[in-house]
Amino acid sequence: MTRRALLLCALFATGLLPAADPAGMEGNPESAARFFLSEVRRFRVTGLPGGEAWETLAPCLSKPLRTLMEAAKREQLEFMKMFPDEKPPWIEGDFFSSLFEGPHRFQVIGAEIKGDRASVRVEQERTEGGSTVKWTDTLLLLKTPEGWRVDDMRYGGSWDFANTGTLREALAPEEP
Repeated sequence: MTRRALLLCALFATGLLPAADPAGMEGNPESAARFFLSEVRRFRVTGLPGGEAWETLAPCLSKPLRTLMEAAKREQLEFMKMFPDEKPPWIEGDFFSSLFEGPHRFQVIGAEIKGDRASVRVEQERTEGGSTVKWTDTLLLLKTPEGWRVDDMRYGGSWDFANTGTLREALAPEEP
């Protein structure tokens, strides 16, 4: 990688370089949610997104959520330095659904808009071994001058070991 490319990556990662505006996040909240979740599935994101997945997804996130994910990534890297033989936090699992393994399919089933905020219900489904699990999560979006941005995810799964609460809560630094 060239020196210029490394510098651009570093500036982007620190938030000093604004991210490109993804065209798929313009329009209505339903189409923004569909675009974002399609990109998550296309990259098969598990754990904190990195590399090309991060470059594609970061511009789709609200600044507060992007900042929280960047802080979690820094904490994860620090953990890996301090404890190289242990599994770091946020290294695996699907953060954008209730199911750790993630869905095979999703369908946007409606949105409720209140001012500059939208709650988009997403029916998700995974089939494995002849058994299908279905659930509904809620993607929370924020309207910005550039379009809709993902601001949080409210998990709706009700089985044992489902992600619970919200994505922001899952990324919050652990209390000592």
